[in-house]
Amino acid sequence: MSFRDASIAVAVVLMWSLNLILQKIAVGYLSVFLIGFIRVSFVIPFLLLYPRPPEKLWRHAICGFCLIAFYLILFGFGLQTDIGASISAFVIQFQVFFVILCCYLFLGEKPHWYETLGILVACIGVYFLHTNSSPADLPILGSLLLIASCLSHGIGIALSKKFKLGSDMSNVVWLSVMAMPPLLISCLVFDGPSATIDAVINISPIALGCILFATLASTLWGTYLWIGLIQKLSGAAVAPFMLLIPIFSGVLSYFTFGETLTNQQLISGFFILLGVMVAQGFHKFTAYFSLKLKSEKKYD
Repeated sequence: MSFRDASIAVAVVLMWSLNLILQKIAVGYLSVFLIGFIRVSFVIPFLLLYPRPPEKLWRHAICGFCLIAFYLILFGFGLQTDIGASISAFVIQFQVFFVILCCYLFLGEKPHWYETLGILVACIGVYFLHTNSSPADLPILGSLLLIASCLSHGIGIALSKKFKLGSDMSNVVWLSVMAMPPLLISCLVFDGPSATIDAVINISPIALGCILFATLASTLWGTYLWIGLIQKLSGAAVAPFMLLIPIFSGVLSYFTFGETLTNQQLISGFFILLGVMVAQGFHKFTAYFSLKLKSEKKYD
């Protein structure tokens, strides 16, 4: 992976970490279904710039449902529990596992040994997090909902690559548009038509700002860059960067909600960060650096 690709991956992860904080704020004002629907509805003006892509729309419908609609519903439900934003950032690292697993099942992509080792090291960090967190910090229901959202995300990523969607922004726009019907149906069924209309009319400026950022930075730009990397590289090469989300989210949660992490949770974060470095072939860099030092000493 080039430095440019790695920089893009880190930038996307930073945007998603900030989006996690803003999503936690938004669920205090609106239902998870309405947040998801408004989020993808903001994409409609972009249809004027990006006409219908040549791919079959049923592919966009399936990927849009898994990658956006169902993911947002489960993710929002999880955040509505008492799980903290910084802790939830650790839980959603299951996305890495499911992305690699689904890419293997759907595309036959086999991860390298160091990518597998890196994921295992990071999973040790997730295990330490679980064992050192109380049920109040890590509720079972919230954790299961977030894990289910990770599975939906993994399926959506794998199918997007299989169908070759995400090569340009028009695909991302239409993925969001095709996610609108299931999200609208969810609003009408679970919230009710009158409650949905009333919430839209009286929407809080804070919630509106959070959703607008989620649309532009996360749904459109972040998804476009991420799927582009997945199309260019393997899922096993890109997915481990998502393990950095707890690091960024922990810092942002501290300044936003005053949430703090225990020493054990910080150790978990260290293992996760170490796993990312291993998965990105850190051993190659150290071997190259060591060889360069030896060659310099040879000529001294």
